[in-house]
Amino acid sequence: MKNLMTIAAVVLSLLFVTGCEKETVIPEQNVPTEIKNYVSTHFPSCSISKAIKENDENEEMYEITLSCGVKLEFNKQKEIIDIDWNKKLPDSVIPANILSYVISNYSTNFIIGWELQSGNQEVQLDNNLVLVFDMAGEFLRIDD
Repeated sequence: MKNLMTIAAVVLSLLFVTGCEKETVIPEQNVPTEIKNYVSTHFPSCSISKAIKENDENEEMYEITLSCGVKLEFNKQKEIIDIDWNKKLPDSVIPANILSYVISNYSTNFIIGWELQSGNQEVQLDNNLVLVFDMAGEFLRIDD
């Protein structure tokens, strides 16, 4: 009886965890056109090596990994919300105000990550410093 209860608890836990979020690997030909266009515009020398579509109860996202190591996330409107790389991101993916601020104030560093986070924009520099900007690109603070 004790073993049966343990097995039932494990099965219910697995159903709960897998029921909340569903990840599906999608073939490149099924990646939305908006995402393909973003990749070809900003990372022309890279190709899509892995695409995952995430669905949970109230959100849909796309996680894209490029052949050059860039990781991208798009929301359900197929708008970019996160970019990570271990190299300098192309200037074209960084809002102009933010790029200008970083060039002026951190001229020896470069941006390796950009993310929309809680109504703000964050950039990570190659020295792991994280700078927080509002949606208009005005500097707010350095994040810990």
